[in-house]
Amino acid sequence: MSASRQIENRVTMTNPISGTNVREILAQTVFAAVGAEAMEDLVRVARIEHFKLPTLLSAAGESPTHLRLVISGHVELVTRHISGSEIVVGHIAAGGWVTWLAVFMTQAPTHDFYISASSSCLALPVKDVQSFCVQYPEIYPMVIRMIGHRMRLLIEWTGQSVLATPVQRMAKLLSVLAQEQNRQTDQNGVTLYVTQARLASQARCSRQTANQLLQQLEQEGLIVPGYGQFTIPDWTRLNHFAEGHLE
Repeated sequence: MSASRQIENRVTMTNPISGTNVREILAQTVFAAVGAEAMEDLVRVARIEHFKLPTLLSAAGESPTHLRLVISGHVELVTRHISGSEIVVGHIAAGGWVTWLAVFMTQAPTHDFYISASSSCLALPVKDVQSFCVQYPEIYPMVIRMIGHRMRLLIEWTGQSVLATPVQRMAKLLSVLAQEQNRQTDQNGVTLYVTQARLASQARCSRQTANQLLQQLEQEGLIVPGYGQFTIPDWTRLNHFAEGHLE
């Protein structure tokens, strides 16, 4: 665990068995496919967690005990080198799951899961979710599609990293991360929450180079930088630029 990160236990855990909020939240997820009556099995074991400070949800080498849906804030996937340096390799925004692989994989993750300050999530025990999926196998295809979507983004980024110019690679990285954080990228003004340091790390370039590439994209009108975030006025145009369709 890095000493540079502040860690605090979650400050509130509630299990609102009769709470309509939990039902409303679950009704907007894949679990809605089984119907309201069946979903009550999950409502009974669900809990809402609130976090004041950045908190370690589970460490590398540990199998997560809960499947979590991010309600507000975000979760970072952090990996570190033997030297102690750490890199954020994933960012799960509100509406994302942390993580379905923990439900199906027997091997523990090789990275840490940190939730940001002022965040909340809905937590379901992994064992209960496993039993629920066995009882209602119609859940599996929808979960596979979600996992497949993230895998497709990874393959897109890997392929683009080999074939494109540096500025196109940066554009593709922004495009992929925007898709990862936002379920709809066909709207105007998509906001991507990411630091320049993380972009440099994932693009495997220096911060100075990353800054120069981002300035080029800003000059093209493809991004609008902000503090810890970028606004993408037109995601389709950014993606077309990344794929070489715009001059």
